[in-house]
Amino acid sequence: LKRAPTSAVLRSAGRTFRASAAMATSGDGGSARPRTAEDEEFEEADVILAELRRRAATGECDLPWGDTKERREAPDGALLVERTYALGGSEDPGRPVLTLLEMPYSAHPDVSVGVNGTGGIVWPGALGLVNLLRQRFDELLGAAAAAAPVLALEIGAGCGLPGLCLAVLLGATSGTSGTPSAAEGLHRVVLTDEAEAVLANLRRNVEANVAQLGSCRAEVARLEWGELLEGEAAPPAEAVDVLLGSDVIWGHRGELVGRLARRLVRPGGLLLISAQEGREGLDVFEAALRCPEQEGGEGPAFGIEVTQAHEAGESLVLFVCRRQL
Repeated sequence: LKRAPTSAVLRSAGRTFRASAAMATSGDGGSARPRTAEDEEFEEADVILAELRRRAATGECDLPWGDTKERREAPDGALLVERTYALGGSEDPGRPVLTLLEMPYSAHPDVSVGVNGTGGIVWPGALGLVNLLRQRFDELLGAAAAAAPVLALEIGAGCGLPGLCLAVLLGATSGTSGTPSAAEGLHRVVLTDEAEAVLANLRRNVEANVAQLGSCRAEVARLEWGELLEGEAAPPAEAVDVLLGSDVIWGHRGELVGRLARRLVRPGGLLLISAQEGREGLDVFEAALRCPEQEGGEGPAFGIEVTQAHEAGESLVLFVCRRQL
């Protein structure tokens, strides 16, 4: 994935938060209170996003990766940045280029407006997952995509870069007859998130890249993990061939992602996950995937392959997990 040189803002902003976190007090101004891992992850992301927004808005520097096409401010004060991501090296002049609208404004001028979270920007984990997809698509999915339509779902899609990259790769495959696999039925990638502002932006990003998708259909749907796992809502897709997610494991979410995989991935299907190295919950995530069915696991367990990668100044862990038959 082509990207601009990495900014030091991610590291410096993270240090700023960690230095102040230890001084946190309770809401009534009392003594320091215990903090959960999830509290720290959210607030660290908030500091990083606030600094990214300030630098991009003032022109002090560009955002850390991608190539910026346009920067503008919406009527409600939100900063909108349109950027392009080339899915290949400069030696490949015909490589697809995705155009994404990002909203790097966790610290919005009006705190009642906007995402107020992490779904408005492409994070390093998404870059790592895109590179994994590009490098290993033929090995992991090439034969299956050529033989029949593939159903994929991205959790915590944010701006949708990994899911759209997979859609581009699937859309370029051919069916068993050598003709585009649309002859046998369209591949389908469902990009999911929870916040309405993120979903609206995902829809814009899908529409902006339709011409790149070939014989693949991309769509956007709301998915709130707890509602699904508690049986309060139906999934937008199930028995999927591929479930993918980037930077979705932190705090208590490791177990949730493992449970989602066992709920949604068909036997023989793939789970592809990227996470920042050392995140809270990675061990619980792996345990949830490995738990045998006879010991309480929902359906067959997963075989797990773990590799490391380095993207945009961050060390990442990449999980390639194949569900047992």
